[in-house]
Amino acid sequence: MTKPSSKPPLTIFGLGRMGAQIARRLHKSGFTVIAWNRSSGPVEEVRKAGVYSTSDIEEAVSRATVAAEEAGTPRIFWVMLPQAIVDQFILGKDHIGPHLKKGDIVIDGGNSFYKDSMRRGAELEKRGIRFFDCGTSGGIWGEQNGFALMIGGAKDMWPIVEPIFATLSSGDNFAFLGKAGAGHFTKMVHNGIEYGMMEAIGEGYAVLEAGPFDLNLSDVTRVYQTGSVVRSWLIDLCRDIFDQEDIAAISGKIDATGEGEWTVKAAEELGIDARVIRDSLEVRKESADPENQNKFSNKIVALLRKHFGGHAVH
Repeated sequence: MTKPSSKPPLTIFGLGRMGAQIARRLHKSGFTVIAWNRSSGPVEEVRKAGVYSTSDIEEAVSRATVAAEEAGTPRIFWVMLPQAIVDQFILGKDHIGPHLKKGDIVIDGGNSFYKDSMRRGAELEKRGIRFFDCGTSGGIWGEQNGFALMIGGAKDMWPIVEPIFATLSSGDNFAFLGKAGAGHFTKMVHNGIEYGMMEAIGEGYAVLEAGPFDLNLSDVTRVYQTGSVVRSWLIDLCRDIFDQEDIAAISGKIDATGEGEWTVKAAEELGIDARVIRDSLEVRKESADPENQNKFSNKIVALLRKHFGGHAVH
């Protein structure tokens, strides 16, 4: 094998909101990117950006093999899929599982449970396949502004994949954190913190809205945004919400994707008191009750999820 490329080619499986952004950002930065998605719509959309895209797994793997040989790097497969199907996709008898071989690198950039990542890393290692788990944060703004990336996996392969993460980041907001599972563990806790922060913001604005002063919440947020202790991107997004959204028309049902609950369970296993995260998780569960869907705080949290991550509101 020749000296590894400073921009190793890679194949991305899964072109949802995050996967498509990752494919385009790397392509724009000069990486050879091959992209796959089961349905044709995302394939066509990413193809418009100049990324080679296909719905044929064998075609994607074949092109990955050629690109890796030309670059003198291992084949790198980035999986950006729902955690429920990752095992089937990389370890099963269908999808890329049968195509993987010794020397390959697999990166799971989705929101998988960290213990599953530990297990997958160990299973792939037995076959000589190296594994990285990457907690990916940045929402719908990642392509433009860069993602925050929390990475665990095979330390000896880090020099090969580091240029990928450096390019996807906004500069210094990526890190190799340890063995397989470390990346997804860190991202899980990140999302648990996010639950608590958003709930506190939602509750605070609910108190402001219910108070006796008929406050202009956009003006309040403008003050909070600069120089205050609570200034943050979430506060910035609140300004957008108050300026752009018809809050009365939004349901306060807050969807959850699992990481908050994983954080609470991990805290319990470790003997850590995580009552703020636990309570914010309970609020999300209770928001499924129609009686709670007119709560102002719930509406703010639901809209925050929409504005940073493109998540649907009801």
